[in-house]
Amino acid sequence: MAQVINTNSLSLLTQNNLNKSQSSLSSAIERLSSGLRINSAKDDAAGQAIANRFTSNIKGLTQASRNANDGISIAQTTEGSLSEINNNLQRVRELAVQSSTGTNSQSDLDSIQAEITQRLNEIDRVSGQTQFNGVKVLAKDNTLTIQVGANDGETIDINLKEINSKTLGLDTLSVQNAYTPKTTDVGTPAVTKDVVIAKPDQTAINNAAKGTSGKIDSFELKDGKYYANITGTGFTASDTEGDGLYEVDIDDTDGTVTIKTKDKDITTADTTTVTAKQVETAAAVKPSTEKAAEALVAAGVAGATKDNTTLVKMSFEDKNGKAIDGGYALKVDGKFYAAEYDEKTKTITAKTVDYTDDKGVGQKAAVQFGGVNGKTEVATVGSKQYLASSVKGHDFKTGAELNEVATTKTESPLAKIDAALAKVADLRSDLGAVQNRFNSTITNLGNTVNNLSEARSRIEDADYATEVSNMSRANILQQAGTSVLAQANQTTQNVLSLLR
Repeated sequence: MAQVINTNSLSLLTQNNLNKSQSSLSSAIERLSSGLRINSAKDDAAGQAIANRFTSNIKGLTQASRNANDGISIAQTTEGSLSEINNNLQRVRELAVQSSTGTNSQSDLDSIQAEITQRLNEIDRVSGQTQFNGVKVLAKDNTLTIQVGANDGETIDINLKEINSKTLGLDTLSVQNAYTPKTTDVGTPAVTKDVVIAKPDQTAINNAAKGTSGKIDSFELKDGKYYANITGTGFTASDTEGDGLYEVDIDDTDGTVTIKTKDKDITTADTTTVTAKQVETAAAVKPSTEKAAEALVAAGVAGATKDNTTLVKMSFEDKNGKAIDGGYALKVDGKFYAAEYDEKTKTITAKTVDYTDDKGVGQKAAVQFGGVNGKTEVATVGSKQYLASSVKGHDFKTGAELNEVATTKTESPLAKIDAALAKVADLRSDLGAVQNRFNSTITNLGNTVNNLSEARSRIEDADYATEVSNMSRANILQQAGTSVLAQANQTTQNVLSLLR
């Protein structure tokens, strides 16, 4: 081997080995400090790719497990609301059974129906307001797809149904018997014999017309419940205008009735006889319905005129024959529309309600007697009837939020309620089954995550026993290499001895 000074091959060899041990020491320290065998792709390119795929699966499955837990929460929320709906339906069925017995009066049936209506309204409220994270779970038919895997298509569906009184087939449920409407024309007396009103008894006349002044629709004598045109005995006035109308003054002091005509005043004799014939004739004498008819036309009642619109007194008869006062109504073509009547001023006002149509335009609707019992005040909008009492005096939007009025008593109400209970029970069963499925999925996902995590650990985690040994070995090599490098650097000193 040549003796040279310029190149110290031994030193270079020692330096190279020292660099290798330095790299091994650095790698061991990095792995021990991070806990990972693979800290970058250079540590194990293939292992890094495999471990990365494991990481994707593990993270996806972990999130899928959380999704499944959310699915359980949705199912539990929905099932809880269905449980309350079921409770209301059970009460409705109990009430329906109670209503089926023949010992109930109409008033009893009305009370039972009132609670049934409230229970059904509560079912609608629960359906419309139950939500999970902003999703209304019973407001419409819907399918919620829950991702329960790390890959596409790994899902579980929750099938939700719209549950309310309408979808359950109970929106028209009624246990009431319809009332039989009775009407009496205002101004039509029910007498079959003559009535004699003597002058000393004119107080009845005074009280009947007291406070009335100016021109009125017709001149009537009132004795208790009797109304009549005044013609014949005791009167010589004629209808000078030919319209059946007279001006009348009542003297409160002595009961004198004065009929004013263009020619002269005529007063009553000592005794005025109102004959049965005159009483029957009085049926044609009614307060003016012209303005009321116009109001009905404006509210959508086509064809109402003063000639075919009659003011009547309504009463209703329940199944036990009990009469119930129903107020005044305007009769048009066999239909009855609610009205107000001032007996003093003879003023008729048709009842109407204001509403806003779907285009936002204000409209009016007439209030008609109808509904399930024939005596409910309802407003007809388009082809549907709505409870007028709930909207009277207020603006309302046409739509599902209004309670539509049933028109007939429900046939086989218990069968309909049983069908509704079965529908709710079926949905509850589906939700219970899907909860169990989610629980099973969560268990399986947990097992998969554990196994994948162990597999990934074997690939990328550092083995501390091995790495500590590697670090110790590299440390010793570093120390030895440093010492040997010092010796190698001294070998060129031997060449100097040749120069002496």
